[in-house]
Amino acid sequence: MIVTGGEQSKRAKRKTGFSLRATWMAIRGLPVEHFPLILPNVHPIAAFFILRRLKHLGYSNCRVTTSDKGLTVYASK
Repeated sequence: MIVTGGEQSKRAKRKTGFSLRATWMAIRGLPVEHFPLILPNVHPIAAFFILRRLKHLGYSNCRVTTSDKGLTVYASK
């Protein structure tokens, strides 16, 4: 049986509840217009990279909380 990349990502998402695509988009293209920002299906490992990016952009009081559904990002300028 040959499994394509799309089928693998669907299986992985069902098993863990996290989406690789959602995690990558949170790391690379995080919108910073308003907070708190809710990021569903994002793996907790992304929190480190999100906090690093926010600090680099000049935000303070940054924190990320995790839940089974994803991440919630808090920050202020």
